[in-house]
Amino acid sequence: MRTLIIQLPPGPAGPATVYPHALVQPERETASVRLQWSASTLLPSADRQTEVLVLLPAACLSWHRVELPPGLHKQASRLQAALQGLLEDRLLDDPAQLHMALQTGWKDLPQPWVGVCQRQWLREHLQALEQVGLQVHRIVPEIAPGKAPLQLLALGDAPSGWLWAAHPERGVWGMPLEPMRTLAERFGLSPQALQSAQLLAESAVVGPITEALGRPAQLMPPGQHWLQAVASDWDLAQFDFRANAQARYLKQGQKGLSALWNSPAWRPTRWALGLLLLSQVLGLNAWAWKTRVNWQAEEQSWARMLKDSFPQTQLVVDAPVQMAREVERLQQNSGQLGPADLEVMLAALGQALPAGTAAPRQWAYQNGQLRLQGFQAGASESSALKTALQARGYLLTPEGEGWLMSVTPAKESTP
Repeated sequence: MRTLIIQLPPGPAGPATVYPHALVQPERETASVRLQWSASTLLPSADRQTEVLVLLPAACLSWHRVELPPGLHKQASRLQAALQGLLEDRLLDDPAQLHMALQTGWKDLPQPWVGVCQRQWLREHLQALEQVGLQVHRIVPEIAPGKAPLQLLALGDAPSGWLWAAHPERGVWGMPLEPMRTLAERFGLSPQALQSAQLLAESAVVGPITEALGRPAQLMPPGQHWLQAVASDWDLAQFDFRANAQARYLKQGQKGLSALWNSPAWRPTRWALGLLLLSQVLGLNAWAWKTRVNWQAEEQSWARMLKDSFPQTQLVVDAPVQMAREVERLQQNSGQLGPADLEVMLAALGQALPAGTAAPRQWAYQNGQLRLQGFQAGASESSALKTALQARGYLLTPEGEGWLMSVTPAKESTP
């Protein structure tokens, strides 16, 4: 699944506003970011297989830790007002003019992080993207408080670049790279922390930042840190910006399926699922083969029995039915009564009638079927009669105002 990442510029939205953007496939092992710049009307279109993700620049966000009152997660309508009250003394602007978003999983954290940015600025850019047909599914920060002890990112070029730090306890902060000589002293980190931190730098500033901090920096292609932002669980589309929530959930599901299908981390799971499906197919085929072999063996056994019992049979089509017909023909030729004869059926009916139940006043016999009329019996007597006749190989079913007694198919097929 493709992801269209659009970074919002710090300035206001307008017809001439240029948006840095990139089309990436984060699930791939060799995923890379190829930065492009264009106006909103020239941005790439997004199909159903594309997730549109808005990236908020690190310079446009401030980070604060809050301790929420107990039970606030049960009162979602009061959450935004509570955040504004908690952060009112820490913000320079009116809280009502700012957009605030909580860290994912904040209900289980004692002091979750809150990202804050200008509400009107964010709204204008989102409206500009919607006007060109781009539905935003997720809003993520360019740099967020990370899980690693400390990460340093040198972005941009030497004259205008910044050095950013992401720390799980201290949040995100940054300073301009110029002047380089005093960067280490002004950044607010001890020499030991600077030496142990993970230092990533884009190609234009890898040399100067290495010289300024006195330690080598790992080269990072421009915009490559966007992949880290995409992989995070942050989503700043909260409160007033929760529009299109259903579309976002759908994209998250599609993204999860795409990751399951393409991500290297899920390769063992894919192999396991494939082996499981293969074993199921092989098992079903083996079961079907065994069933077919048993059925063919049973057919052959019936055919041998038929030919052994009645050698005059030349063609075997349905051995049990042919054998039943031959037995019935022998019984008729020898004068023996069969289960479908009237005398046998009346005898079975007389034996099956419950004690104290009057016999039917009228009955009619035709082709192995005995119709009973005027049979008065309650539900319990009728049920007892059906059970008794079934044990003798007969069915008793209601027919209009009477009953129909017939030989069961199993009884007819028995040789």
